[in-house]
Amino acid sequence: MAVQIGWRRTRLVLIAVALLIGIAACGGGQKTREQYPVRATPDGPVDAVLVKKLYDMKCALCHGYDGAQQFAGAKDLTQSSMVKAEIITRIGEGKGTMPPHKDVLSAEQIDALADFVLTLR
Repeated sequence: MAVQIGWRRTRLVLIAVALLIGIAACGGGQKTREQYPVRATPDGPVDAVLVKKLYDMKCALCHGYDGAQQFAGAKDLTQSSMVKAEIITRIGEGKGTMPPHKDVLSAEQIDALADFVLTLR
């Protein structure tokens, strides 16, 4: 005999699963420092294309590719008035549902992401 699950319960389960996947995707793994360099060569300049790839992998799920998406409580980056130092702190420490990235990303990656976020305004 099949047990029917009500639509409300199914919906809650789907939302919970989506949230967990989103948080896991935003959190990433420990290999991110090596997987997503921000310079094409170790002594070269920061490469905007590589920084965009890093943003796409670590931030876009919640903030959107253009910064305006607001999934899982993410802020609209196109409307942010934070200065670079505040953005660096937010990326490193996290806030609310945004996990901290200081142990996942290097200081250089966080700095490059902060610069990129400023361009989304």
